Formats: sequence, C-alpha cells, structure tokens
Amino acid sequence: DGRRVHVIERDMREPQRMMGELMQPGGRLLLSKLGLQDCLEGIDAQISTGLALYKDGNEAVASYPVEDKNFPYEPSARTFHNGRFVQRLRQKASSLPNVRLEEG
Repeated sequence: DGRRVHVIERDMREPQRMMGELMQPGGRLLLSKLGLQDCLEGIDAQISTGLALYKDGNEAVASYPVEDKNFPYEPSARTFHNGRFVQRLRQKASSLPNVRLEEG
C-alpha cells in the first residue's frame, strides 16, 4: 500500500538481560496473524503445555487446552531468551522491502 517504516534502534546488539520470556498461546496466535510466527524458530524456544503453581507446600497444575477452534495449531506457550527473539524480529523487519532499520 506504499507505506514505509523507518526503525531506529538505540543499540542493535543482542540484549544480554538475564531474563527469559514466556509467550502464552494467545501471543503465539497474534504472532501467527501478523506473519511473525517464524521469529520463534531458531532461538531455542521451548514448548510449555501448562503451568505448575506452588504455595505453602501445595501444588496446582494448569494445562492449556489440547484443542481450541481459535488456534490453527495446538495451543501451547513458548519460553525463550528475550534477546534472541528481539534479534529475530529485527532480522524479519530488515528483510522487508519497505522497512529501513538503523542504529542511532
């Protein structure tokens, strides 16, 4: 449609925060709708099918539903390093002809 995007990043190096991310199934669905689902590939993302909660010696397990008509795939979360994901998003953006990515 003729739009152009100019992205200016303060620092193009991979962020080195000692922090991981948990992307819930809804976040993965949104990535898919935006055509960005491949940004979770090649970054050592791990599958999470639910959560375990612990408090005062008690445990509760919360699993994601096995099937959901809103998802084109099995609903599951992904855990990954934030910096690797950021780099993949930058690579994807810079590969588009209408996007200019620079450090500044």
